[in-house]
Amino acid sequence: MKQKPAQSKNGQAKGGVQAKPAAPSSARWGLYTMAAIALWIITCFDNNGSYFTQKVVGVLCTVGTLFMMLFAGKDKVKRLLTPPAFALFAYMLLSGVSTLYARSRKFAIAEFAVFLAAFAVYLCIVLFSNDGRTAFRRAAATIAAAAAPVGLLSIDAASCNLLMRPVRVIMEAIGAGYGNTGGYFYSRLNTIFGNPNTYAGLMSIACLLSIWLVITAASRSQKILCTILLMVNAVSYLLAFSMGSLGVFVVACLAMLVLSPAEKRMDLFLLLVQTAVVALIVGAVSVKGFGDDVTGSFLPMIMLIVGCAAACVLEIFVREKLVARLADKGKLLIGLVAAVAVIAVVYLVAALNVTGSYTFGTEGEFRRAISLPAGDYSLSMQADGSTSVRVTYKNTNNLVQNNETDLASGSADAPVTFTVPEDSKLVFFYFGGEQGATLNEAAYTGAKDGSVKLGYKLLPAFIADRIQDLTANGNVVQRGVYRQDAIKLWKTSPVIGRGLGGFENGVVSVQDYYYETKYAHNHYVESLCDLGILGLAAFLAMLGTSIWVLVKSRKEKPLIVMLLGACVLQMFGQAVSDVTWSVGCCVPTFFAVLALVTLHCGDSLRLNVPNKSKGGAVRWPITAVSAVFIVLIGLNLIAQSKFSSDELTLDDLKQCASIDLFETNDYKLSYLISGGNEEGVADRYAADLSRVDSNAIAIPLAQYYAGVGDYTKALDALDRGAKYTRANAEVWQKMFSLYEQMIDPVGGSIGAAQWLQDDTYLNRMVKGYETLCQVNADQLDDVLLTAENNAFLNKLLAADALDPYDFVDALTIFSSLGLDTAYLPDADGNGVPDCAEVQEGSVTWNGGAFTADSDSTVVFSTVLKNEGSYELAVESSDLGGVAEADVDGAAVTLDASGKAVIEADRLGDSDEPVTIALHVRAGTTVSHVTWNKQ
Repeated sequence: MKQKPAQSKNGQAKGGVQAKPAAPSSARWGLYTMAAIALWIITCFDNNGSYFTQKVVGVLCTVGTLFMMLFAGKDKVKRLLTPPAFALFAYMLLSGVSTLYARSRKFAIAEFAVFLAAFAVYLCIVLFSNDGRTAFRRAAATIAAAAAPVGLLSIDAASCNLLMRPVRVIMEAIGAGYGNTGGYFYSRLNTIFGNPNTYAGLMSIACLLSIWLVITAASRSQKILCTILLMVNAVSYLLAFSMGSLGVFVVACLAMLVLSPAEKRMDLFLLLVQTAVVALIVGAVSVKGFGDDVTGSFLPMIMLIVGCAAACVLEIFVREKLVARLADKGKLLIGLVAAVAVIAVVYLVAALNVTGSYTFGTEGEFRRAISLPAGDYSLSMQADGSTSVRVTYKNTNNLVQNNETDLASGSADAPVTFTVPEDSKLVFFYFGGEQGATLNEAAYTGAKDGSVKLGYKLLPAFIADRIQDLTANGNVVQRGVYRQDAIKLWKTSPVIGRGLGGFENGVVSVQDYYYETKYAHNHYVESLCDLGILGLAAFLAMLGTSIWVLVKSRKEKPLIVMLLGACVLQMFGQAVSDVTWSVGCCVPTFFAVLALVTLHCGDSLRLNVPNKSKGGAVRWPITAVSAVFIVLIGLNLIAQSKFSSDELTLDDLKQCASIDLFETNDYKLSYLISGGNEEGVADRYAADLSRVDSNAIAIPLAQYYAGVGDYTKALDALDRGAKYTRANAEVWQKMFSLYEQMIDPVGGSIGAAQWLQDDTYLNRMVKGYETLCQVNADQLDDVLLTAENNAFLNKLLAADALDPYDFVDALTIFSSLGLDTAYLPDADGNGVPDCAEVQEGSVTWNGGAFTADSDSTVVFSTVLKNEGSYELAVESSDLGGVAEADVDGAAVTLDASGKAVIEADRLGDSDEPVTIALHVRAGTTVSHVTWNKQ
């Protein structure tokens, strides 16, 4: 095969051929600056914008991909004939195809649009960046520089808001979705991208690139610029304090040390220590200028400037000289690494134990956690100023559901008593106070005596807040639940998966308690769920081929492999715990790193192809797939624009449904609920929607069927929806509200009485209640209904108990029943009616009857749909034990038979719950309470 002439240092090609003169320096600076800005824009609008914005960015970048593949020279296209590129192509192809069969193609195309934009970045680097160390350095600087504004703006937005204010206006004008863009600080920096963990995925790569740029800087000016870049990225990365990302980052830095050439190890080690120390100091001081809201403080930005200046001084006047003096002292390096490790351990132990008082700033509250044995405790606080405390604990179920259970609350004025249950894993103290108040001590006595560590003297506050619950972290446990649920979903389609967005769409159908998340927080498991075994194999191939070419290139390109090896470790390591491979703030940068792997190391395994080949094996498939998705996403955007129009018509909805492959269900559903009734169209749309697995279609589809009088299909849609979204209380509440609208002649429609002619529909609705009871029995938490739902179910269950069923009696129940304790719903299965509450004392329940264990107050709540006078009747073998009764707080006098008539004008608003309180003496049994309209 004909070889390309090698370039000599002076620009003369070996063999006497004059090389093409390099572009002017200013032109190169301009080109790479534009590239950094373009990558920054892609990153921003791929992450913060709406789905519409993501798709616009994706389709524009895909147009760029199409032109790159059509007009790139054959030698450049041949760069793609390497295993890392093939692995990426396979992953992209599987992701793209999955949008066509995904359970929710709306979610799928939005996520794939992010991949399309990232793929354009990948191709741009591989096809148009030059080979060689200089080109590699420029590309690395471009990627690191594109991330730096994100960190700078995040710090600014959480403090003085000087830079972010005009940027936010510009970004909002370009793309909807940026109105609330802004960082804030609570325990850590929540950035302009929102989630600190995904942001950390981006900044970890930027930090690794910046470290490498400093190490390989060829001049003092380069060193200063790269040091400033490093400090901006490092400080913002540290302030985000993503523990999962930082853990992988430490390993990645160690990998850099191991992979670095011997002559660079001391240089790299000293830079890592220097960066860590300066960033920690800057971060520790900066947090004093942050608050829950934008405070207007310039301290964080000032500290960032001071940190950059200090790092530059240390770099030029200290580290540079230390490196020269300690060169070739390998054993000393080992000793220094060991010394730093020992110092770090000693410091950490001291930092966790050297504590004192805590003075409240603008944060208003801070949290401390302790593992306490079960038993009774008393907490006493000594404070200067107004302070309070709230005590909670977590057991296994709390950890799984990532919530807490309250134990007690109080102030520093008196001891706060609480009892730690046997199943407690960790006890939390939330201390609150006005700004300037000082909490000097918080000591507890009881099953174990001690004091709560308050102000950490040697540990930055944001780090202290983050490490409080390391021994029982709800986020870690809950992510394990996400992974288990993703595996359940994968089993429904093991080979090709459920399509991109399959986890987001389907998780409600398998979860054992209700939680909201789009991702499984482990991309290996998510790839398995969304793309099946084939998708996971492709993702692993991206990792495996990258490692393969890096190993093959290590001897020839040690400095490049040192960096790329650390980046690959970081990208694929953080994927174990975070969603970095699914979000727009990370994927373009990750693909850029993979492009560097392909371009600068992939040649070690590049396929040998005939010189006359134009790379058609990759050129035309990529071109064809790009063209297809340009058309498909283009049609989607046209339909979306029409759908958002203020002059939308039913014909527009039909047109949108016919041209848009991805969001057709939205248009069909909108057509139905907007009153579309064209013969053949509405029925077809409804039939299509009834076959869709969705967490949002069931209720409106059932409303459509109920509206056209097809109650059987309405109930079928509700049953399907409740089964699919079984843990979502809101769906169940809407379901029973729709039941009421369908069948209750008082609370529902005018013609609802006809559906009470026999018990067919009534029985179907009772089965819906029984299904809810079974769901609650199987789940970790309980789905609870509204007071209005419970009032309807009281009537429904009373009518269902008629034996034999009689239409007139059923109609009477729905018209007159206000409350009947014999048929109160108990959906959570705890033996206590859902609409009953023991406000004082304790009682033993037996269905709707109860016996007071001590003097007690039992309150029943109901919602009345019919005005008039109601008779309250209390049945008991000892009516004298019913000391008092009241309705809505007004005392009611019961006659000798336990009855009282309540006039309508003594009732509250008919849309609000009405309360019936019975004050019962110890030992009294109330067997039955009814409240019926006369």
